[in-house]
Parts: sequence; structure tokens; C-alpha cells
Amino acid sequence: MLINSEKGVIELKAFTTELYKGMSLDQLKQSDFYKEKYHTLWDVKTGYYWYYFKSIEIAGYQVSFSICFFGDQLDSIHMNTWEKTDAKDWNDWTEEKEMNVFYRNNSFLTKVLGIPPTQKKKTPYPSCTFKFPWGNIWSVYDPRSASSFMGISFNEEEKTNKK
Repeated sequence: MLINSEKGVIELKAFTTELYKGMSLDQLKQSDFYKEKYHTLWDVKTGYYWYYFKSIEIAGYQVSFSICFFGDQLDSIHMNTWEKTDAKDWNDWTEEKEMNVFYRNNSFLTKVLGIPPTQKKKTPYPSCTFKFPWGNIWSVYDPRSASSFMGISFNEEEKTNKK
């Protein structure tokens, strides 16, 4: 299982790593996932730091992770599926191709969670949300950024989600 929907924890069993709200940066850096798949870092200059990782195979999908830390605590997680047919640059990009990514992301989440989405919307842009007591798992196509991605957002009152 990738996402423990009871606790909002991503379980990366191949790397003996769990990602969860409030995880410390030191814990991430000590993980096999970080050691093997870390790609790059973006310092947003506001106290937020995005850590980007090379894709891994999960349930037959290639999935990449972007993990956001505020200071040294995990704040949110973004993910995306990838296939060779996806646009490689702007010359190759079409809205149809990007919507295919959106639909594939939705299929991925439905498969790993084993439940249908709680909510689907077409406006203001296509989105799919799975709601839980601790937060939401979501997928969206954002025409403003011409991209599709999915993620986990934790409720503010949920300070830590440790095992």
C-alpha cells in the first residue's frame, strides 16, 4: 500500500520510508528514499523548501514526489505520474495530453486508495478529492500553470501524524 488512508502516511516500503505531516528534515535525509532518489531542492525564500525526487514505480505507475518543508517539518506532499508519451517541452504540450495526465493521476489514486473520490469538480478547474478526517488527497488540472498534479494536504489542527 502506498497511502495509509487512516493516518495520511505515505509508505514507501521498497525504501523502508514513511512520509508524514511533521516529519523532520533530518528523518527524511536519513531515509533510503532520500539517499537513492533525491534530485534537487528549491528554496522558496519564505521558509518553505521543496525537495524533488526521481520517479519510482508504484502499482504499475511511474510516480515522482515533491515534498514541501516549512523550516525543518514536512508540510505537504505533491506527486505526479509519468509516461513516455507525456509532453517533454512546450513544443510537445497540448491540453489533451495534460488532461490525460490528470485522468491517469485520478486512476492511480483510486487504485492505491481502493476507494472512489469523495468529490469531483469541473470548475473552476478539473479536480478530484478524497476526503479524510486528517486532510485531503487530491488531483487537479490547473490551466493557469498548464499542469496536472496530485497531493496530500493536512488539516492545520493535525500537527503531527506519527505512527
